[in-house]
Amino acid sequence: MKKVLIVLLSFVAATPAFCGLRYDAKTWRTVRTYDVRTLSTSLESHMRELVAVRFDFRGKDVHDIKSSWSESSIWQSDPEQNGKFSNLRVIISRKDLDAFKSIPTSSSGGRLTVYGRVEKDTDSNYLFLRLLGRKVAVDSRGNATVSW
Repeated sequence: MKKVLIVLLSFVAATPAFCGLRYDAKTWRTVRTYDVRTLSTSLESHMRELVAVRFDFRGKDVHDIKSSWSESSIWQSDPEQNGKFSNLRVIISRKDLDAFKSIPTSSSGGRLTVYGRVEKDTDSNYLFLRLLGRKVAVDSRGNATVSW
């Protein structure tokens, strides 16, 4: 009985890690969708904002920057400049790194969407998008859960 209780409690404690981040309907209604080119040129004006970003592929390089965070980029072909690309620096939680690495590193022709929050690293003084996930589940009340 004691073993069953321990296993059950372990499962309950781990469940939030698989559920994703939950946002109330009021917050979720404010989420706007941008493409990489548009957001990268106006990142500072979107500080602390929850956003959706459309892109074509992720950068090949992934760097560990802190004990629980990694840095990379997302890319999009620039429709105004043939053969050119726009990119955006992203930060990924170490626990979400495998999901991020499942995103293609070359353009597959399909448009992808990620959700994140625009933030600033005060130590290094640069702006980035902290990725929160790729999937969204919205309930009947308009509350959303973002996950990988």
